[in-house]
Amino acid sequence: MKKFYSLLLLLFFATANYAQNKTVIVDKAWVNEAEEWSDFSYAGRIVFSINPNDEPGTLRVGNYDFLYDFVEGKGKFANKATYSSAEFSHPRKVSATTDKQGVLNSTYEGTLIFQSDRDYYSVIAIVTILEKGDSILGVKMHLKDNSRKEYAFSTKPTS
Repeated sequence: MKKFYSLLLLLFFATANYAQNKTVIVDKAWVNEAEEWSDFSYAGRIVFSINPNDEPGTLRVGNYDFLYDFVEGKGKFANKATYSSAEFSHPRKVSATTDKQGVLNSTYEGTLIFQSDRDYYSVIAIVTILEKGDSILGVKMHLKDNSRKEYAFSTKPTS
């Protein structure tokens, strides 16, 4: 019986931690190449997930087509499904500004990590998270060594 209660408590805490994640999906997306912004779309939804318990700026990104394009296929994974998600970790805050509408623009430099079984690839990326209150309004990102191509996303909550 003690094991049952332990299992029940473990399930409760796991559910509570899972529920705390902020998950948003991309509503609209743009790419900036050669100083010109244009709309773009990929198969499936681009998803950003932020765990408030992680250090500020840490997030997970999910979408095979976007992530493959973002790193220009340089991962050379044995299992191509590794491109399906990546974690932006070890962020270092570069800047934070609040505009006239009260939107906080926090820019981070960190490592975008792709990892599964024996596959691993990482790149340095710059990510800007746009927040107002408790809501994530958008995300911008580009590779540190390729600032010519930048992606911007407006987001909406999953619920």
